[in-house]
Amino acid sequence: METTLKLNTAIILLALTALFFGACKGGHSPAAMAGTYANHAAGEFSIADDTLVVEHDQDQHYFIHRKTGYKVLDDKGKAGKLKLEAEEWKAVYDPNTGVMTESRKGRVISFEASKGLLMLENSSYRRIN
Repeated sequence: METTLKLNTAIILLALTALFFGACKGGHSPAAMAGTYANHAAGEFSIADDTLVVEHDQDQHYFIHRKTGYKVLDDKGKAGKLKLEAEEWKAVYDPNTGVMTESRKGRVISFEASKGLLMLENSSYRRIN
């Protein structure tokens, strides 16, 4: 009886340890990261709205579609014409660090899935879908 109790206790401790280390791993599922994220920024010289669409490709590879609309402000602070830009990126996700790295320029992208946030270097994007 005592041996069975010790064995059951050991099994439970091993299971809890495995769960703990699995939870600490920092990885996110593809579904948790894929989606559309938006950012609005305003400064002394411009106003910009930025959208990132994160699309899972295969394994740890992702496509990121970036669309930006911005208006340059004149000397009086009046916004000029809307200018549009679009970019296509490829990125690789590292489940050990929880960080995605864009392939061409090395941009670092991280996620806080529980808050619906994507961080692109110093900018924060909110998930909108």
